Amino acid sequence: MLTSARIAGWGRDALLLPRVAWLAARAPRDWRAGWERYWGSITTTGVGGDVLWDTGDLDETQTYRKLIRENLDTSLPLVDVGCGNGRFTRGLAPLFPSTIGVDLARNAVLRARAESSGWTDLTFQTLDVTVPHAARPLAAAIGQDVNVFVRGVLHVLGPADREAAARNLRTLVGSRGRLLLAETNFPGSKMDYLRHLGATPLHLPDPLRRAITDTPAPRHFGLNERRAAFPATDWTVVEDGAVDILTIPLHDHPAPDAEHVPGYYAILAPTTGSTNEPSPS
Repeated sequence: MLTSARIAGWGRDALLLPRVAWLAARAPRDWRAGWERYWGSITTTGVGGDVLWDTGDLDETQTYRKLIRENLDTSLPLVDVGCGNGRFTRGLAPLFPSTIGVDLARNAVLRARAESSGWTDLTFQTLDVTVPHAARPLAAAIGQDVNVFVRGVLHVLGPADREAAARNLRTLVGSRGRLLLAETNFPGSKMDYLRHLGATPLHLPDPLRRAITDTPAPRHFGLNERRAAFPATDWTVVEDGAVDILTIPLHDHPAPDAEHVPGYYAILAPTTGSTNEPSPS
């Protein structure tokens, strides 16, 4: 049965979709090159900046700090995978003896280093966890098991790249480390998601426009996607559930307020008896 709300939604999509499609068509064919271009074009970060998910002091770091204190061995180092400009790397670093932020985009690593000037026991380097065995050199250089933090990476990867990433993360955690992942899991369509983030037929907030133009389209990442990418043969679920993912303010508010996106988090431990290099499923 057609409702006025559904008809109105179709009308909004009919006006918004062509604009989104035109922007998406400008994205590089190689999504890795898209990330490089994205981070190379950023001029400011934090609230009021160019990076959609860099909410500055409005972010959800406190949520992750609580989960880490309750579930991870903080005597081990931390590796922040997909660190971007290092916002979460810096927010979590005080909990660990040393912290490494990694990102596939060199431009992201350069920005993270610049924004982290003066921090000790905190380093950044390039690493593409979707490349098979890419984590081996880093694991060897660290020389011990680590904890891994992943926020907002897996939901923009396809299934095969997620599985490759999971195998690399398994290499890093070894037998004692744990993985904390948090991903957006918006329940509606892609157009619903864009409208949720402030898109209208007449206006696309600039941080959202940048993301559409340069970065891969977001997908759902929840319980089913986690089960597919992180099989029980290699990973044991310590805890999982819903989490609030925040982006910078994009709507008009009386005062700056982050936008809230439904998300999913999981804390995973290596399954006893599984190896550091699980075979592809």
